[in-house]
Amino acid sequence: MTTISSTTLLTIWENSAVQPPVRRALSLLAPFFSDQELAELPIGTRNAMLLMVREWLFGTRMDCVVHCPQCATRLEFTLSTTDVRALAPTTTVHQLEFAGQRFTFRLPTSADLLALNPDAATSRHLIERCLLAAPATASTEALAAVAAAMVQADPLLDLQIALRCPECDHTWMAPFDVMTFVWREVDSWAQRLLRDVHTLAKAYGWCERDILALSPRRRAWYLRLVHYERSTG
Repeated sequence: MTTISSTTLLTIWENSAVQPPVRRALSLLAPFFSDQELAELPIGTRNAMLLMVREWLFGTRMDCVVHCPQCATRLEFTLSTTDVRALAPTTTVHQLEFAGQRFTFRLPTSADLLALNPDAATSRHLIERCLLAAPATASTEALAAVAAAMVQADPLLDLQIALRCPECDHTWMAPFDVMTFVWREVDSWAQRLLRDVHTLAKAYGWCERDILALSPRRRAWYLRLVHYERSTG
């Protein structure tokens, strides 16, 4: 298990907040996996590593909330980072036979996403970047088959969770974006911590550095004392 100080994680959060999502994911991983070429890893591998960081920071249980697309009922469900990480790809290069043609492709990476022209046909260009061997001309149907094969080979490219609404019995596949989920939790953690720093700095006159140097348990005790005095004063 890799540990990181609150000060360092706050700095990462602050710098990552202004970055596009893919660079934000790489920035979150960099302090924990500095020895790896993160941008060149398959996206599913990168997402599994994000979930590993999430385990180190917040534990394995992920509490999720969605609304039924049929009746808008709020649904709560739980995922395990361990179970989701197990879906990460084990091989990078794959082959597909489609309509008598053979395609050899590798799994997309963060570097591929960063290289895409935002004004281009993103999906098609991404697939074409990942083709290692293919016929001179490939139909739209063939490229769609390659895209489907990529998702099958790397489920964390487009993770879908099967859900059923207990109110209307509607069933559907809900997307689960690992990168967005992990960032949302880091963002919530950072905002809570900054509020705690503000409370303690105002109550005791301490600077941010000294407050962050406290252990989470000791910081929580001081916060309880502040709230107790306010409620009884």
